[in-house]
Amino acid sequence: MDVYYHTCLPSVHLRPFIRELLLLDVVAGPGEVVPVKALAANTEQCLVFYLHGHVTASHLDSGTRTVYAPIALNGIQSTRFDFYSGSPFRMLSVQFQPGVLTKFLRLPLPEFTNARIDAEAVLAAEIRQVQEQLVNAPTYAAILAQVEAYLWRRVQRLRITFEPFDRALRALAAAPHRYSLDQLAQEACLSVSQLERRFVQQLGVSPKLYARIARFSRAHALKHAHPELDWLHVAVACGYYDYQHLGKDFRQFAHATPPALLLAQAQAPDRLARLGG
Repeated sequence: MDVYYHTCLPSVHLRPFIRELLLLDVVAGPGEVVPVKALAANTEQCLVFYLHGHVTASHLDSGTRTVYAPIALNGIQSTRFDFYSGSPFRMLSVQFQPGVLTKFLRLPLPEFTNARIDAEAVLAAEIRQVQEQLVNAPTYAAILAQVEAYLWRRVQRLRITFEPFDRALRALAAAPHRYSLDQLAQEACLSVSQLERRFVQQLGVSPKLYARIARFSRAHALKHAHPELDWLHVAVACGYYDYQHLGKDFRQFAHATPPALLLAQAQAPDRLARLGG
């Protein structure tokens, strides 16, 4: 199986708005099946272009399956989905900085939680034209350049600005176990009730749930980056009381124990690409 997986920072002028760009390209050989991707809960909010092929998601909570639109807007995910794709498959994901998607769309986001919204329904014909340009781009570098050009045009047109709430949100995203609601509200120059309403409106979840998902994601990422660490070390480093406390979040947000989730993800296309160097 031929897998290309690449993540990169956007150009400097886009970094206040875009956290990362991700490209995945998969071509399976004769008789090969593209492995399933187990995606646990996370706080990413993305604009995803499926440039070749499509994704079918299995929702573990409901047991239903959904085929995503060719261009999807991803809200915060509070549960696990398993993703299935064919071959050839190519996708580009634009991963926004915390809280920027609501500004980029000029929409509240409560209905985006655990959803992949058809981007054409929100961004109209312009996003379809961008998709066509990306599909026909001759190189990976051209794909990245063209999507950055679109993103910068929209950011300039909307004149996106930041407030104390955005500063508080980024502080919570960076250290989800270190802030109380009162501290966040003070940082955001809001009352606690105002802070909670802003979270639901702009992120689709409460600040407490956001912090729990962010902490879970940090633990998961730390173990991936440092497999030599034992789970108790990971738990303490990420602000959990003990391994049992961490395991409870894994059961809620990944429908699996910590070792079982890593095993389920071990054969995902992006993981295979990273292991292969």
